[in-house]
Amino acid sequence: MNKRIRYTDEPMEFKIIEDFLPPPGELRARMRKVKVTVEVGAPTVEAFRKKAGRNTDAYRRMMGVLLDVYASRQLVAKGR
Repeated sequence: MNKRIRYTDEPMEFKIIEDFLPPPGELRARMRKVKVTVEVGAPTVEAFRKKAGRNTDAYRRMMGVLLDVYASRQLVAKGR
């Protein structure tokens, strides 16, 4: 199953692509985080924990990202 790769001395053609990434100064800065306490139903937490898998703290980050996306879309939708 292991096929051998044959290399040749054929000429190679390259195309230079301009840098498409913005300069570091234009990259989005990280948001300041604020800790809050929220009561959420046990089935909701369990659903996030299952999605997160073995990483025990990942479900909290997932919930935070979901809230961030929701809030930012609401602000955009209302023109703020």
